[in-house]
Amino acid sequence: MKKLLLFAAAAIFICTGCATTAQKAAPAKPYTGKQLRAGFYIDKGSRGGGVLNLARLLHYSPQIKEVVYLKGKDLVKGKLKGLDMIVMPGGSSQLQMTSMTPAGVKALQDYVRNGGIYVGICAGFHITLNRPERAQLMPYTYVKEAVGNRGDALIEFTPEAKKLLGIDTTKIFVRYSRGPVAKEAQWAKGSCKTYAVYKSSVSPVNRMGKSFYGTPALIGGTYGKGKVIASSFHPEGKTATYHIFSGMVYAVTGVKLTPVIPQPVFRPVRTLFPAVQAMQKGTKPAIEELLALEKNTALQLIIGLNSDNLALADVVVLPATLPETAKKFAKGESPKILKEFMDRGRKVVAVGPEWKVIPDHKNLTRIPVSAELDKAVLKAASK
Repeated sequence: MKKLLLFAAAAIFICTGCATTAQKAAPAKPYTGKQLRAGFYIDKGSRGGGVLNLARLLHYSPQIKEVVYLKGKDLVKGKLKGLDMIVMPGGSSQLQMTSMTPAGVKALQDYVRNGGIYVGICAGFHITLNRPERAQLMPYTYVKEAVGNRGDALIEFTPEAKKLLGIDTTKIFVRYSRGPVAKEAQWAKGSCKTYAVYKSSVSPVNRMGKSFYGTPALIGGTYGKGKVIASSFHPEGKTATYHIFSGMVYAVTGVKLTPVIPQPVFRPVRTLFPAVQAMQKGTKPAIEELLALEKNTALQLIIGLNSDNLALADVVVLPATLPETAKKFAKGESPKILKEFMDRGRKVVAVGPEWKVIPDHKNLTRIPVSAELDKAVLKAASK
């Protein structure tokens, strides 16, 4: 049983596909190979839909024996010991560094230096860079003048990288979300190679910025006795690039992840789960709610509350959150948008007393935090 300790938001539509009974393949043989104990950093700074998606990929991979969700204080307390790797997700590298504290950063450095494995995504890439205010695991420096907005960017892998990651991909569009831009630099404490470069760029954010065309998208190397691999893009951002994340893990551990995500039944109830509101109360309850919903194959998840996702959803879940988060939500346009959603016959399930700030509606169902969320969604959808 995997630990679910402690864990907004790029909108990610998780389309796991629909299959009738006749289309289902024979059950796969149980995995009997090497299993990994994976640490996953989910303290302040680890935020966004990518965090939830990475948790899914780790949780559903039979190659992962245990997922240990880490906070900054855990690094200092020695909880990195015994882990096969630590995964640093996207979000804010500045807040991640702050939540680790200098003592935690040193513990992370010591872990990798002594043979540990570090896998970084976006902000996790930034943490590896050779800056005094970062962990300095890799000999790359930060190019602050070059930055992009959110969108798809084209990357190209080197032949060596394809072999190392165990993939056939040469060029592919990946999800980029304001990721750090770096350049190679010489540094005696580590060795590193660029495994993929950007072959396109994304327009900068609200300011003039240089294109990041030709800059490193995926880097990897050694730090002391340990191994590091990091991407400035989000391989977990869409199903077409999940294999890149699996390849990154394979490159540094020799174990390739094959996540077995629950397949929804034919015509599932499309359930929208707002990551931003869910994660306000804590990462642990957000992950637990997400997994509880997804394990019910009568449901199909959509992560992120926005107009495009509302157009797809049958039910919106207002997850357990903090009172101030619910009040802020109620002061904006969201209640009006949800009312229009419910006026069209769609349903909303509100979890916990904090959502009393949302006006009653015949298609609004209020449930306590203790209720079984998946069953409540299905019951609301059937009304």
